[in-house]
Amino acid sequence: MPGFDFEQLDHFQILNVARGASINEIKKAFRQEIAIYHPDRFMRASDEEKSYARARSQRINEAFRVLRDDQLRENYNMTMPGGSIGRNSTPVPTGPLTQRDHQSELYETALAHINGGRLIQAVAVLRRLQQLNPFYRDVASLLSNTESAINARQLTMPYESIRRTSWLTVSIVAIVVVTVALVWVFGTFARTSAPDETTTPTIEETPTVPITRTPRITPTAEDTAVTPTPDPTILFEDNFTMVNWAEAKGPTWSTAYDGKRFHLIAMQSGDAAWSYRPITQSDVIMTVMLQVTKGSGGIIVRYRDETDFVAVVIEPESQTYRVVQRVGMTFREISSGTAESIKRGEAVENELAVSVVGTSITVTINGVPTDPVLVEEISDSARFGMIAIPTTSDADVFVDQITIRIP
Repeated sequence: MPGFDFEQLDHFQILNVARGASINEIKKAFRQEIAIYHPDRFMRASDEEKSYARARSQRINEAFRVLRDDQLRENYNMTMPGGSIGRNSTPVPTGPLTQRDHQSELYETALAHINGGRLIQAVAVLRRLQQLNPFYRDVASLLSNTESAINARQLTMPYESIRRTSWLTVSIVAIVVVTVALVWVFGTFARTSAPDETTTPTIEETPTVPITRTPRITPTAEDTAVTPTPDPTILFEDNFTMVNWAEAKGPTWSTAYDGKRFHLIAMQSGDAAWSYRPITQSDVIMTVMLQVTKGSGGIIVRYRDETDFVAVVIEPESQTYRVVQRVGMTFREISSGTAESIKRGEAVENELAVSVVGTSITVTINGVPTDPVLVEEISDSARFGMIAIPTTSDADVFVDQITIRIP
């Protein structure tokens, strides 16, 4: 993999951990890195970015394979400068090997990648720079904006497919029209050229039916009689008829479409599973239809990054709800309660509505509101998402309708 900016990194640096990292730190770092660079996230990216993601994910997997095994890790440490480093010894920094102005070089390299449209490479460089100095220039906001641009770009594929389908439809209609016209011309010529011994019977032509995309639900006459006016209060609405969310998979979690719904799975032994995307404003009312077969699931509000966001989840089995905040790699419970309005059962859907205005969060479950909760440290970020959090069991959550409105 010549030419890639990570080829000089060792196994610890590729996972962004110190040489004395524990096995739990190694696992968390692996999940974090593979979630960013897994090739499945770049199926719609350029060939250059696909190649980069594929090569980097291979390095991440190889690093995880070696560092999670005690013997392989010990052997690998012996090959590194300084010899073997135990887990209880002083961690060795994973910063640059030289003392030149490496931070400035990384910053300029990241800008060059961004200007060249190589966003995945830019994210990799910015993450290295943020590890060295979290407060260097505008690295935090630049990294956040670049990751948002990557997620937004993943959404373009459905519309490109529609455009391609539209051109195909127009082409087919044109061919049909030309064919009918030629048949009519030759038919007319044949009738005028034939002897007038018999009367040519008149054949009524069947008008050509235009070819259109088949609707998901065939409308009735009553449905098509009046065109409804779009609701101006709706910022976003998704019934999951198109792939608008990132599909990814880690060692203990996955997010994917099952054909008509979005499916999130998180194993009890690992981290939560989630998917997010940007909207136009942060104060909103979010409504989602959830089928929580195991664990807990719900809505992410004010997503800043993977170490800082707030989520509202329900657990039908115990008829409880929780407001939790992601702090680093763990969840801190802000508020919780019992709601008899939560329907029990693996195949039952619950409607969860969350109003977020400033630092106030109001939860409504199947039409029954709960007491407002204040979250003083909530980020003012216009991003939201869906999440599945394991509890005393794995988490298995389906989402089939989500709507976001202006409060």
